[in-house]
Amino acid sequence: MHPTESHNTVKQTKFQNSSHTTTSSYAFDEHSSNIWSPEEVESDDKDLVSKFYNDDAGNSNIPNAGSYDQYGNPTARKYDLGKDGAYVEFSILIAQFFINSRFNDAAMQKPIDALKVKGFQVKHVKTENECITELASNRHQIAWIISTDRIQNPSFIPALTTFHSSGGAIFLFADNTPYVCHTSEFLKGKFGITVKGDYYADKTLTYKENSHQQAGHFGQHEIFTGITNLYEGITICHPVYSTPASRTVFVTIATATDGNSCIAVHDSPSTSTEGRLCLDCGFTKLFRNWDAAGTARYIVNASCWLLGIEKRLKSKKNKKK
Repeated sequence: MHPTESHNTVKQTKFQNSSHTTTSSYAFDEHSSNIWSPEEVESDDKDLVSKFYNDDAGNSNIPNAGSYDQYGNPTARKYDLGKDGAYVEFSILIAQFFINSRFNDAAMQKPIDALKVKGFQVKHVKTENECITELASNRHQIAWIISTDRIQNPSFIPALTTFHSSGGAIFLFADNTPYVCHTSEFLKGKFGITVKGDYYADKTLTYKENSHQQAGHFGQHEIFTGITNLYEGITICHPVYSTPASRTVFVTIATATDGNSCIAVHDSPSTSTEGRLCLDCGFTKLFRNWDAAGTARYIVNASCWLLGIEKRLKSKKNKKK
């Protein structure tokens, strides 16, 4: 995310369709093993999960949607992963550590409003001290961590690790070096993975089954429900895996046009108390490219997936027995 004007121009790939719209449908009006399928849920749980997920959950290709945007993605919100208004019992903490004249409160309001369409409560903070307090409050099930170039409070990473170990899910946002610090330090402690890079991307990734590790593609995953074309970001970083084993626990689901991972996820075992993780390597999409190909749907889908509603429902059910 460079300050120069030459990097401010976004040349998005256009897709032709007979029915187009350029506005996000989220204006607020009050490795394939990670794919969920109904067969994996006990019959009594299916109806509960269906209260949260739309019928096309896990499907990127929607051949009969009726209306598509200029990028070839279906427009109706019923093709999102999560149902509108279904998440009223859950809260997302957004910790925005990178701030500039463009990434201000007005810009952040678009993602916040999109989350509220699904019912999420949202708390937005801008300092590590505020974030640490909120992480310990037990009020939030998901934390967005938007990295900057330094960590000021040495207690931050331990607080974030405790949140995750206790079941909290984390959406890690990084960008080009040096705006990777919070994300990189957390992943280094968790998996021995660091984050770095400064690739000028500015292209659109396309869906292709089982092609999540091919340059310029993403594969099937619930996060990509209703998305066949996805903007990769402007200047982006990538995870650096220390061992082959680290690739199996923090799995690439989208690969940038330079051949490096740009979206990766971790889904802890059903017996673990840890929450899910998602890494996005180009956070400028949150404020400069919100209306680019697939961005709004992807961000909201990922937040719904991070909640791990299947595990939460099963845990709640077992406690009642």
